[in-house]
Amino acid sequence: MHTVTDELSDLEGRLQKVLSVARDLSVFTDRNELLRKITQTNSEVLGFGATSIAILDGDGRFRVKAMTSLRGDLTMDDFNDYSMPFEELERLLRVAKPIGDIYWVDGSEPILAEMEERGSVIATTPTVESSHWHPRSLLIAPLYRPPAEVFGVVFPDDPLDGMVPTLERAMLIATLAHFASLAIQLHENRSYAEAQLRILTAQRERLSELFRASNDVQRAGQLEEILQMTADAVTSAGGFRRSAIYLRSDDNLELRVTSGIDTRERARLHENGPIELGQFAEIMQPQMRLSRSYLFDHRKYPLPDQLGQQLSVPTRSPDELDVGNWEPQDSLTIPIIESGQLLGVISADEPIDGRFPDLEQVQALEFFADQAGIAVSQMMQYDLLRELAETDPLTGLMNRRSFWSLAERLVVNARGGGFQMAAMFIDLDHFKAVNDQFGHSAGDLVIKEAAANIQNRLRTQDVVARFGGEEFVVFLTGVDQIQALSLAESLRLVLASVSVPDVDSHITASIGVAVAAPVVRRFSPRGLVEELLRLADSALYDAKARGRNRVQLGGVLDS
Repeated sequence: MHTVTDELSDLEGRLQKVLSVARDLSVFTDRNELLRKITQTNSEVLGFGATSIAILDGDGRFRVKAMTSLRGDLTMDDFNDYSMPFEELERLLRVAKPIGDIYWVDGSEPILAEMEERGSVIATTPTVESSHWHPRSLLIAPLYRPPAEVFGVVFPDDPLDGMVPTLERAMLIATLAHFASLAIQLHENRSYAEAQLRILTAQRERLSELFRASNDVQRAGQLEEILQMTADAVTSAGGFRRSAIYLRSDDNLELRVTSGIDTRERARLHENGPIELGQFAEIMQPQMRLSRSYLFDHRKYPLPDQLGQQLSVPTRSPDELDVGNWEPQDSLTIPIIESGQLLGVISADEPIDGRFPDLEQVQALEFFADQAGIAVSQMMQYDLLRELAETDPLTGLMNRRSFWSLAERLVVNARGGGFQMAAMFIDLDHFKAVNDQFGHSAGDLVIKEAAANIQNRLRTQDVVARFGGEEFVVFLTGVDQIQALSLAESLRLVLASVSVPDVDSHITASIGVAVAAPVVRRFSPRGLVEELLRLADSALYDAKARGRNRVQLGGVLDS
């Protein structure tokens, strides 16, 4: 015969076991083992056929991180699609019946049927048939952090006696939940401290390199060097064999640098061109989030074929793959964010140890990404200012300042290689009449079209600049007099074909040409450019005087 004394003795025994386990929870170093111990204790000690524990992720949704099923008919795979928004937990608590410090929602409550359809609730078959416990009934034991913030929930399910818990038993569940809250927070604090120490020690030299790179804004090609340094850090201090960095351009991600990827594969990735942000978002979904990064596990989520073709997926033989560990289609994506703006992403692949990265490793990589974000943002601003200072805002061509600097370097190279040089002065004929008759906006369109046609007709090594108004200059190397005049004539013809909407006027151009032999040494590099332009300018005025719309040779400098 069961007596009150027996019941009290049973409760006391269960309490002793809960307290005994609670003392051990603080020593767990592995978070998953800690969570499994909590669910195991709740089921085995407090008498539930199944217990799960859900933690609030960064996207505001609770997801099951561990579970225990005494019957063995439930596994973690059953909870892969489980996702309860914080708002739904609040709705549940509003209709729930408090039992001490935990809550009971009767299985007939309509909201539970709705949530089951959305994958937020899993109905289980009771071990003991009972009119007191519905398959969809729900017990809620919130996990709190100060002052009263819910960060997780323990869900005891399937009471083995088929009864809704008594107040005394509910107190035991709440007691375990209280100690679980403290243990999880202690583990989080310890993990955070260890991650910070790991960052400050193991990564110090790499971080110093990034800081130095971000300050060295005068070095040529610095942005690529910063990106390459960051990619190399991921494949050394970061613990991955392969990495790639993509920078954002409008609604696309453009591959800029790689590390650990062979030349042929790198060329293939560049040939594929930019990846649309919408496509890349397939491996950056909220449910994949780990800290501020995104861990793509292909066993849980399918990799779209088109995206898979645009990414670098290493090949591995079946003998090299370990069940449950990292596989070729998996990836870690770390956003590069500065001032709330997405600048790009770091894609890390193939962990050196073959295992999925833990939270501490991801946080260390995020620290790298933060430094990269600062450096990249500074360099982009610097490049923009330099571009504005060196280019003509209307046409995008070089301005006078940048032209002189590059033309001088070309003279030095041409002399060293024994190449001839040439300069052209181009002026659009009767341009003032276009402005007077059709307006300055139409005149700007004519200049832009003329600039584009000139640049398209020249070689990549040729230099073209807008000198002001409707005047352009061109500097060439490796061409003789005949070639220079032939090119000038082709430019005259292509400019004569320029057509601009709403401008009913025939556009022509006059061009002056001057040529220099490589043996001319009586001028400095700048002096030679100045002399060629003086001769070309003189030839231009001669072309104007001869009726315009023509090419005129101004002179040939030789020894």
